[in-house]
Amino acid sequence: MAGFHGQQGFHRRHAHGQWGPTPTPPHYGGFSGYARPPPYLSTIYQPGWSYAPPQLMPPAPSPRPSTPHLGTEIVTHLLRTQIEYYFSEDNLARNLHLKLQMDEEGWVSVHTIAGFPRLTNDVGLILRSLQPSPTVEVMGGKMRRRGTWWKWLIRR
Repeated sequence: MAGFHGQQGFHRRHAHGQWGPTPTPPHYGGFSGYARPPPYLSTIYQPGWSYAPPQLMPPAPSPRPSTPHLGTEIVTHLLRTQIEYYFSEDNLARNLHLKLQMDEEGWVSVHTIAGFPRLTNDVGLILRSLQPSPTVEVMGGKMRRRGTWWKWLIRR
């Protein structure tokens, strides 16, 4: 159908190859012909839109007061495990830095160990955590590998 000049709205074929009115682009609704913003912008207030404040997560429950020693036991176990790894045969075989820190009897200062990664600088906690260790022996403020410490000395 041919119309007069300027008449639009009906075309014989449009982009999809169908007969009928020209399809309109998708419209997300809204007011006054404006498109609704994408969902990630839905918290911004616009006139005519309903606004709901964001839902907050409820606060986390507080830890039970009946298990205060559990945290300390876990921390001391983790410290002992990490230091026992530092003094293990596998680690000492390739850890030149730790071997250079040893004195002539294999002792390393607890302050030196406290500066290593994954450890605390609480010297007292480190010393307490190593008391039951079968791998590391402690004397005063020093520690060394129990039994085979002499194998890891670097002759100077």
